[in-house]
This record gives sequence, C-alpha cells and structure tokens, in this order.
Amino acid sequence: MIRFEENKLIIEIKDTDPVEAWAVLHSGLCDIIRYVKQESICDDSFSAVIDFMQELIPEWDTVHQHFVSK
Repeated sequence: MIRFEENKLIIEIKDTDPVEAWAVLHSGLCDIIRYVKQESICDDSFSAVIDFMQELIPEWDTVHQHFVSK
C-alpha cells in the first residue's frame, strides 16, 4: 500500500517476516539496476531510482532494535 502525506510518501508491505521481505526486495532491485544500461534511460529517472534505493536502507538503530528484541 502506498499513501501520501504532506512532504513524504509511505510504502507499506505486509509480510510475515518483514526483514526477509526487505532483503529479498532490496537484493532484487539492486540486481535489476546492476544490469540496466544507464545510457538507455533518462538521467533524472536513474537518479530517482538510486535515491529510492538509498531510502530503502534502514537506519542502524532500527536494524539493531529488531535483532536485539528477538
């Protein structure tokens, strides 16, 4: 699900193991980007995708809390 707020967009993906789902999604997106020929797409689009990928990397505290709480 995606929703929009005043200055951000929020993507929610329901899964029984969110960390595993994130890892698979992030890895798959990285694989796709790795094989794209940058000259075949608009630079603005490529930059936007890279920025999006950066936002998908969780803060260290978030990751640490997840594993400490288990």
